Amino acid sequence: MTSDDERTIRAIDEAWSRALERRDLDGVMAHYAPEAVLLPMNAPAVVGREAIRDRFARRMQAPGYAARFATTRVVVATAGDMAWEMGAFQVTMDGDDGRPVARTGKHLVVWQKSEGRWLVVAESLTLDS
Repeated sequence: MTSDDERTIRAIDEAWSRALERRDLDGVMAHYAPEAVLLPMNAPAVVGREAIRDRFARRMQAPGYAARFATTRVVVATAGDMAWEMGAFQVTMDGDDGRPVARTGKHLVVWQKSEGRWLVVAESLTLDS
């Protein structure tokens, strides 16, 4: 049975992915906690909402940038204050030759409920081989 919290997280994810597709930086950042940590592929950890915002802003300005993701599973802790999700993503950017290069991978996101609102506190990204 799907809980209200799971439905809420999935709805946030749908809006988050649409914001990513539109390159809507404010929409992408709307659900990150101030102390969130992003663990990007082959790069150092990005700590804090403002640092994550700067990283997304740079990525969105890259030629040919496009991204989207889909959530495949959401698990809400029994206490109802934490959850995790996993899913798949695709990112496309122009390569050195100017042609689009698409990459696919998986994501793992940790959510925390704070004052009745779900916020991302950690996100990890891995590329498919």
